[in-house]
Amino acid sequence: MSQYKLTNDYYTGESSTIIFGDLNIPRDPANSDYQQFIQDVAEQGIDIVEGPDVIEPSYAELRTSEYPQLEDQLDKIYHSGVTNWKKDIKTIKDKYPKTITGGTTIGDVPDWVQTAADNWTFNKQLREYVNAVERLELDAVVASDDIPATVEVSTTNPETMEVTTETVPNPAIVKDEEERAAAQSVVDATPQSVIDSINN
Repeated sequence: MSQYKLTNDYYTGESSTIIFGDLNIPRDPANSDYQQFIQDVAEQGIDIVEGPDVIEPSYAELRTSEYPQLEDQLDKIYHSGVTNWKKDIKTIKDKYPKTITGGTTIGDVPDWVQTAADNWTFNKQLREYVNAVERLELDAVVASDDIPATVEVSTTNPETMEVTTETVPNPAIVKDEEERAAAQSVVDATPQSVIDSINN
């Protein structure tokens, strides 16, 4: 189900505004609502966007736009006769039969939406990859000899007031290992094209 609706500029025919509920979002990368729109498309897919309305003219509108001015039609009748005038008019009527009823349809979502979403995803992956690599490099320089592998934790039973002590893995090391594993997962999942963009 689409959440966003594109509208076309009256003069250029290009999609210029995104409608989200009562909000009209300009196609402007500096606009925070536009940035949210692109993020939503990147994360949820292009199906959340509905293309702009396409207004198809009726046969009458199409014929009217091609009929010569009335003065020119009368001039044609005067100089060439009614038969030739009818022939010209029939050509236009045949070109636009009455089966062309016109109406409004939904157009395709333009390519720029997917391109912008792909760029957002690429930049997000790039940032996450850089942060993950930095995190892994930081772990490599931490001297593990300075941190004890285990610590003693004491707990008191509130009913008996008996104190028990147990040895557990050092929470700082556990956290460090979890962060390191998460960073390695990001590195492993990063597309090669993102990695190549840094190395090239």
